[in-house]
Amino acid sequence: MIDITLIQVAILWSILGLSMICAINARGLFRQLVSWAIVIGIAGAAAFFSYLGFENVKQDIGLSTPLAASSNSEASSSSSSEVENIENDSIIESYIATEKQLLENIATVSDSILAFPNWKNIYSQGIEKRENYESKARFLRNRSADSFRQVRNLRPPDEKSQSYDLLVAAADNLRLAGYEIHHQFGLEADTLGENFDKARKHASQAKSIISTITGKE
Repeated sequence: MIDITLIQVAILWSILGLSMICAINARGLFRQLVSWAIVIGIAGAAAFFSYLGFENVKQDIGLSTPLAASSNSEASSSSSSEVENIENDSIIESYIATEKQLLENIATVSDSILAFPNWKNIYSQGIEKRENYESKARFLRNRSADSFRQVRNLRPPDEKSQSYDLLVAAADNLRLAGYEIHHQFGLEADTLGENFDKARKHASQAKSIISTITGKE
């Protein structure tokens, strides 16, 4: 914007005043027309530059913001908002991919626990067979505990908070199922296999919660 001072504006108005005096004292129609045309031109210029000077004063005392600065601020704000939206979408997509993988892992381990033979059948077999099943049970326990740790380490976005709460519940049931199925082998005198029953109950609950999550996606 052109830098206009108050002194320059005052000079313009003073020239306008002198021009009006000359126009009033002009003799003859032609001289009067030319004089008043000059007066009108100077009046327009004085009014225009007065407006510019007034805007400069407002900016100096902070009553208005320069147009360019305002435009830059709006552009910067819009750009920042777009970046935030992109980052938020990326976070959500990353969480959904991780959640999907964890759901698949929980479902796989749950199915393996549910498919585990009855304790009576395992107990009736030789010690070598029992050790083999115990090794499988330890593997399932470790996988269930690992899935639970991964779920607890997740940091879900606000949009997925409800889904995350269900995921934690599913992982916790799987953790308990893994613990119970392995703990049974430390209780060989218990031929009823109550820990197996508890393990299957928790595994079924985990799969039920998974169905609820996938049904909402």
